[in-house]
Amino acid sequence: MSRLVFVIALMLLAGPAWALGPALGPIPGTPGVPQSGALNFTVRKSGADIGEYSMRFAERDGALIVDIEANIRVRFAFVTVYRYTQRSRETWRDGTLEALESDIDDNGTPFKISAARRDGRLFVDGHAEKLELAPGTLPLSYWNYRLMRESRAFDLQWGSLADIEVVARGAEPRAVGGAVVPARRYNMKGFEIRRGERQEKPWLDVDTWYAPDGRLIGMAFHYRGFEFDYILQ
Repeated sequence: MSRLVFVIALMLLAGPAWALGPALGPIPGTPGVPQSGALNFTVRKSGADIGEYSMRFAERDGALIVDIEANIRVRFAFVTVYRYTQRSRETWRDGTLEALESDIDDNGTPFKISAARRDGRLFVDGHAEKLELAPGTLPLSYWNYRLMRESRAFDLQWGSLADIEVVARGAEPRAVGGAVVPARRYNMKGFEIRRGERQEKPWLDVDTWYAPDGRLIGMAFHYRGFEFDYILQ
């Protein structure tokens, strides 16, 4: 997630505070929540497994709780050359983000951001700056199929805002657990907004696959000559 990670968690989220309740069915207004209450991905770099990325969904007191965990380790000649861990919790109510906490360790560098909805606005305490956003602004959480219809979102590492451009690639089936699942493919590019100015080059360029019910069933991107793929188990 450095820009290396937001892309390596997408590249390449725990103790009692992160414990989850039972599995649940879809919550109205929040497409993409799986019936099983969980999405578990294996992360691969050029075909080799380098970690896991998982999401757990639970309903508590009328709110949807989403816990995201990522554990990435890249090795070279049996030596670990890169580590990335993420623990994030999102709280959603009536389809709108109510609160978010995210802790990331990017190869030894800690990042912590938070967001909360109050007084009709969404306040994001980011790594480099504080933002006041419209209450419907989404985090860059790819389980949420609504993200494919948005033009702006904020990331979970830096807490920075980005313009996003989404292109629908059409129907493209995806292998999941030994079966082929019907899916639609999208490409998303993100252009970071720094101090109010949009950057010219995208720092995010990722493909996503969604099943007909809105579940995220795959992600992929290229980075520095390598291919990264998220395989749903």
